[in-house]
Amino acid sequence: MADGSIVEFGGKVVKNSSGYDLKDLIIGSEGTLGIVTKIVLKLLPLPKKNISLLIPYQNLEKAIRTVPLIIKAKAIPTAIEFMEREVICDAEKYLGRKFPDNQADAYLLLKFDGNSVEEIENYYDNVAKICLQQGAIDILIADTDERSEGIWKARGAFLEAIKSSTTCMDEVDIVVPRSEVNTFVEYVHELRAKLNIRMKSFGHAGDGNLHVYILKDDLDDEQWHELLTLAMDKMYAKAKELNGKVSGEHGIGLVKKVYLEQSTPKTAIDLMKKIKAVFDPNNILNPGKIC
Repeated sequence: MADGSIVEFGGKVVKNSSGYDLKDLIIGSEGTLGIVTKIVLKLLPLPKKNISLLIPYQNLEKAIRTVPLIIKAKAIPTAIEFMEREVICDAEKYLGRKFPDNQADAYLLLKFDGNSVEEIENYYDNVAKICLQQGAIDILIADTDERSEGIWKARGAFLEAIKSSTTCMDEVDIVVPRSEVNTFVEYVHELRAKLNIRMKSFGHAGDGNLHVYILKDDLDDEQWHELLTLAMDKMYAKAKELNGKVSGEHGIGLVKKVYLEQSTPKTAIDLMKKIKAVFDPNNILNPGKIC
């Protein structure tokens, strides 16, 4: 803690409803409430088998429209990603290898885990039918480690591929209701055309978390900061309009503080500040962050 005392949160019990959940409060505090010196984790075995489905669509709207139906199905994939053709082409150029398919404008990438190939096939068969009914062009099955690894390696390279294509960039990590993912991505397309600045996006369709990267390219510093601020202001305002949140998985830190304050009720911000004061009255732990 800020006064140097050691406190242990959590434990080996499976269930725990003893008071407030201080463990998760510390985990989500971005270092503003305490310094974590030891973490004990439970290890889970890897699944024996996994199969990925790469599903091309004519447009992102059709792809995203399919996601709620997939989630309602009995077999829920362990991952549901969405991507657009332009980001796939960036990854191909960066890695120097072809993606299994780059002809469609939008794709869903699903991953299924299980104890055997037969078990997984039973899972994804119904999902594949749903996708085709919703306008999927094809169902590309990666049923070997080599094929699956190739697809996910390309997906994992998206960020580095985008980064290598520009001089500087900044990220907007927004989460919106799953039903609004397409609405937000379409808004990003309109915004980049209006501001005449490059933006690239991809994300997790299964939970509505989108990553939008704003690229500096050849802009001078003054133009860059002006357009960056304007783009962020508009995207965070749009997310609020769609009942979304400022950050899905990368925290608030310093830069997003103003957007958190704009999108969060004052009562909640005041509670955060009071919690901070209790844990760290002298404001010495990662000061100036979050709120």
